[in-house]
Amino acid sequence: MKRLPTLLLMLGLLLAWTAPVQAQTQGGVIDEIRVQGARWIEKETVKSYLSVREGQPFNASDLRKSVKSLYATGFFKNIELEREGAALVVKVVENPLIQEVNFKGAYAFDDEELKDIVKIKARDIFSKSEAEKDLAALRQAYRVKGLFLAQIDLLTKALPENRVELTYKIREGEKSKVREVRLVGNEKLSAKTITKQLVIQPTDWLSWLTEKDTYDREKLLFDQSQVRRVYLDNGYVRARVDSSVAELTPDKKAFVVTHAITEGERYKFGEVEIKSDFDEAPIEDLYKQVEIEKGTWYTQNEVSTTIDKLTDLVGDFGYAFLQISPETAIDDENKTVNLTFNIQKGRRVYVNRVEVIGNTRTRDEVIRREMTVVEGNLFSASAVRKAKKRLQALDFFETVEITTPKSDIPDKVDVQVKVEEKATGAFTLGAGYSTTDKYMGSASVSQNNFMGKGQKLTLSFSLSASRADFGLGLYEPYFMGRDVSAGINLFNRKSDNSDSGGYESDSWGGSVTFGLNLTKNLGTRLSYSLTNTEIKGVASNAALLLRQQEAASPYLTSMVTNELSWDKIDNRLDPMKGHSMMLTTDLAGLGGDVKFLRLTSDNNVYHPIYKRAKVVGHLRLRGGMIEGFGDDVPIFEKYFMGGMRSLRGFKSHGVGPRSYSDDAMGGTYFGSGTAEVQFPVYGLEDKGVSALTFVDVGMLDNFDALATDVNDSGSVRMSAGVGVNWRSPFGPLQFSFGVPLASESWDKTRSFDFSIGTSM
Repeated sequence: MKRLPTLLLMLGLLLAWTAPVQAQTQGGVIDEIRVQGARWIEKETVKSYLSVREGQPFNASDLRKSVKSLYATGFFKNIELEREGAALVVKVVENPLIQEVNFKGAYAFDDEELKDIVKIKARDIFSKSEAEKDLAALRQAYRVKGLFLAQIDLLTKALPENRVELTYKIREGEKSKVREVRLVGNEKLSAKTITKQLVIQPTDWLSWLTEKDTYDREKLLFDQSQVRRVYLDNGYVRARVDSSVAELTPDKKAFVVTHAITEGERYKFGEVEIKSDFDEAPIEDLYKQVEIEKGTWYTQNEVSTTIDKLTDLVGDFGYAFLQISPETAIDDENKTVNLTFNIQKGRRVYVNRVEVIGNTRTRDEVIRREMTVVEGNLFSASAVRKAKKRLQALDFFETVEITTPKSDIPDKVDVQVKVEEKATGAFTLGAGYSTTDKYMGSASVSQNNFMGKGQKLTLSFSLSASRADFGLGLYEPYFMGRDVSAGINLFNRKSDNSDSGGYESDSWGGSVTFGLNLTKNLGTRLSYSLTNTEIKGVASNAALLLRQQEAASPYLTSMVTNELSWDKIDNRLDPMKGHSMMLTTDLAGLGGDVKFLRLTSDNNVYHPIYKRAKVVGHLRLRGGMIEGFGDDVPIFEKYFMGGMRSLRGFKSHGVGPRSYSDDAMGGTYFGSGTAEVQFPVYGLEDKGVSALTFVDVGMLDNFDALATDVNDSGSVRMSAGVGVNWRSPFGPLQFSFGVPLASESWDKTRSFDFSIGTSM
């Protein structure tokens, strides 16, 4: 009973507070709605959020709904509704206008990526609730990147005229590394076989360079499908990945990734059949594209390769919308997989137009000239594939995507080329050491897409214990709009051959080069060079020939060079099969002081010995001859042999004629051969480490007898040994250990050679 007076008092106060509101807002009709205080928001926009309109009665319930609706926009921090006679006055205090959105301390994302994550933009009205949503989205993006320790705060700075500056202050912290990648259920495939194909790798000694040990949700999902792909490529068609999870360690500094696998049995290829409505070529031609052999272990890769080949064959007849669907019939009793390739060719189409989008710097004609798809011609699937490879080979773009949307014209298709450009300018520094050049250093500034024209401009400088080179060059791949390349180069080269050849040289000059692709694999280059070379630093007890050539220098060499090359090697960086041949012809004497004809041939053959294990045989044969006209051929134009680049087990310039004063004299003809077996190093395949065994043979001599103070012999030298090559993240590393098997007493031998870093 004591609480009754208190309740009556509270009820009385409530009625006293609401009575004026009811009195002001109830009864009568709204003749006018006036908005006060709105600066950034249009008054009509404010009115649109009200639940009442002019001509409607004053109603307290509708007015409360109006206030609620206005607050829900996030545009206002204070709202009052007042009645002035028959007018409704809406008084608002706006939230500030966002002047600028900044990000401080971000390294994992660039500003453009962050702006895509954050929905609030400059010129928007600030809303605290929307800002909190953006803050949560940023934190989630950093967690996806593996930065679980990232701290992100939103700072607001008030500016004049009711404006505000937003700054997201980011302290990223260290990335959460992947401490371990576990596989559960793998009994038939080793953990190493599987994990080397994954994007996420456990931390090792190279992780600071590769960052493969950083967790990313998208990477984990990719690896889940990749585990399945590894099993499919090894015949386990029933294999499945039951789960892929990443568990954060208690200290939140590392992850343990676990893939749970059910393997199943291994299967072989069974019968292969093609069902097709394509009748423009005999069915036998389709079966020729199938390299799958019955009874061999099933691999998904061979199925994909067959689809690509069938797509090219059928697509080249103008079928842009063909569908090839492989149908698998798994025979669990015989452990085989029967395949049926169902081909539906669709309708034949012609190319309507080629559209290029996404290029802001690269000119359209630079992209179009790489296109092997021609407007008006019959559509060709292989031409589209080739065009994509050519555009990717330019190295101007992050991504190249070619699609074939249907056009408005029946029986015609558009070809849309969408590119995403990347930076093509580069400043590079290099350093290293080798037993040949000792220390090495290099620097270059290059622009591979100069002014968006596809031209390459390079300024380079390199220095080693025996050489100093400076070069300036401009290369145009399509001279005057034709399929002819052109280049101009200026250079200055200083060489110190005092240790091996007994002289120093200083050359400067320039060259002009034109190139032409005669066929898909055959090309030729024609160049003219003018070089001034001075021989100096010859010791007083050096060979007579060297002292005579020093006295006759400097030499002006006017030379025309032709290179004829044939190249069918599958991959220049990591060759598995194919062959290449090059014949270089140098003719000096069209002016100048030096006159000779030089022919040099270089031939390579690669053949897989054991394809699955990437064991490759390599045979290289080289040879050359120089015929001088009149005076002796200058020593700097002769051939030399020895070292990692020609005959291992011997020093650079260590083979061939040598003076009694121990100077290499070079030769006017040579022949050499190399036989190698290359194979990846077990456990380090994914690091780009390979090993090799080799046998090198070679001979070097002169057509004309040298002076009596020179040891000369045209005998064959031979060496054998082993080596290791590593395509490391900081440059190529090469090591070789060779033992001379046939040599002369004056030859200079060296068993161990290595080169670390920049090769010059």
